[in-house]
Parts: sequence; C-alpha cells; structure tokens
Amino acid sequence: MRTAELVREQSPKSNMEPMSAPAGIKTILFHVHDDAGLPGRVQTALSIARAFGAHLHLLHVTPLDAYTVVDVMGTYVNEGLVEMLEGEAAKVKARLEEQLAEQEVSWDYEEVTGALMNHLTERAALADLLLTGREPHEREFGGPAIALLGDMLHRTRTPLFVVGDGAEGVDLFGPAMVAWNGTHEAASALRGAVPLLKLASEVRLVVVDDRKDYRLTTADALAYLSRHDIHAELVTPLLIAGTVEDELLDQAGMDRASYIVMGGYSHTRGGEFLFGGVTRSMIKKCPVSLLMAH
Repeated sequence: MRTAELVREQSPKSNMEPMSAPAGIKTILFHVHDDAGLPGRVQTALSIARAFGAHLHLLHVTPLDAYTVVDVMGTYVNEGLVEMLEGEAAKVKARLEEQLAEQEVSWDYEEVTGALMNHLTERAALADLLLTGREPHEREFGGPAIALLGDMLHRTRTPLFVVGDGAEGVDLFGPAMVAWNGTHEAASALRGAVPLLKLASEVRLVVVDDRKDYRLTTADALAYLSRHDIHAELVTPLLIAGTVEDELLDQAGMDRASYIVMGGYSHTRGGEFLFGGVTRSMIKKCPVSLLMAH
C-alpha cells in the first residue's frame, strides 16, 4: 500500500520570475479533491500563484480514516477499496500534471494515504494560503463540507481561501469586500488578506455587527489597512431586512466583489453548529469566494 509519494518540484516554464511580484503569498497549499469544481479551483490557484510568483503545492490525500471499519473483531480497511481509490487518485494526478506542465508557475504534487486533516494541518503550517472548495467531502472525510471546513478553520492558522460555487477563477484586481464585526477572528482574516487586498481595485469594509463590547473598532480596522496603503471605503448597512449573511451577499452582489474576507466562528464552534451562524451559512451557500481565518 502506498503511504506517501512526493513528485519532484516543477519550475515555471519561464526561468525568469516576475521582478514585480508582490510580497506576502509565496506558498499556496492546494487541497486536491476531484469534483465538478476542481477546474475552477485550479484556475483560481493559478491566478494567485502568477500574481505573487508563488509556489503551488498540490496535496491529494487518500483518506483511510473515512474507510476504516471498527467492529468486535478489530479495526480493518478494505484493501480492494483502497486500491480503487488510489487508482482514481492516479488519474486525477495525471490530468492535473498535464495541465500544470503548460503553466508558468512553480509547483509540486504530493500524494499521501492517511488521515486527511492531519496531513492538511501539517502542510498548512508552512503555507501562506490554504485553498479548497465547498463541494461535499463525504468520501474523503466521512462527513459534509461544513465539517471539514470547520476543522480547517480551527486546526490551522493559515488563511483559508474557499473558492466560490461555479467559479472559473478569481479577479484579484477587481473589488474586494471585508466583513467587519470587531472580533479577533475578523481581525485575523483582515490581516491574512492584506496581500490580496493590496491588489484589489477597491476595498469596502462592511460593518455587520460593530458591538461596543469588542475592543477592535471600525476605526482600528481602517487605520490598519491604511498603514498598508489600502484605503478602504466604509459601508454601514442601514437596515438588515433578513440575516447578516443575506446582507453580506446582497452587498457583495452590488459591489461585484471578487471575494469576501471574513472571520470564522466568532462564537464557539458548537454554538454555531447548533444555532446556525454567519460562518456556517456562508460556507454552505456562498457563491462568492471567501477568505477566512479563525
């Protein structure tokens, strides 16, 4: 049984790295998951890698934890099933390698067999951005995408970029939107998004819940961005007719935002799961790409 295989690093076809590539994102961890959204995620990752002269590390995990059976006789894994999964993984790898070979980006492809979250957490420790999708992950995680993405937010300190539904890439030079509520999670997401926000044509800071008991004010956020030469426009919704997530999506649509920056799970994750919450709702249905941090 294959436990790990690391493909040698591929340099860009062009030997000259762009001299004007901005700083901030130099390693992108790309979670390989074969579904209908994979081509769009690849294009999004390539857009970010080109803009920053970043290295793209693709990680494909064959998840034994989702297929391990425990009964009175012990713990075992169906060897035939694992072989089938590894065969599927080989096809995905060949397809992506063929596509990436024509791109002017630095990349490598790693295949491992084991616990999905353990490998993602380990590789994310030395990545500047973790890029994944919102499609269901029952086969590789044993649960829906909301559970996997929730674990990613809680177990890593790397900004998480969740590609929007049906996205065929991301316009890094288009408008960006920041959802601000004064929490440490919102501040963490804002800080992690600075490299991307510096490329945006305009940045709007949308105040969704500026509570007085939070120490981080809207003025603090605007001042922080200004020190990075990002001059954001403040937007305070006059009326929230529905939910906070509806307000955010409406604003993103009006602004034609390329992506939304927001904190994840400002409350306890258990509370968000039981009672709903902005994080949970945005992860489940957001058509716009999200940059999140906890």
